[in-house]
Amino acid sequence: MLLHEGMTLHPISVAVCFVLLAILSFFTMMSMVKQRRKGLAGFMFLSVVVMLACAYVSSTVSAA
Repeated sequence: MLLHEGMTLHPISVAVCFVLLAILSFFTMMSMVKQRRKGLAGFMFLSVVVMLACAYVSSTVSAA
């Protein structure tokens, strides 16, 4: 199925997806901390920060 020019994603729906992924990454990060895997927990922390930044940027973009 091809995307046509008139079919666009709404920025708020993209931001919600990024926030949901950040929440899932946060819970994974907390389980890594409990297992004392600090390196993987640090990587998950960076993932959470990047996803929240992407959510903020995508929510501020106009829907046009």
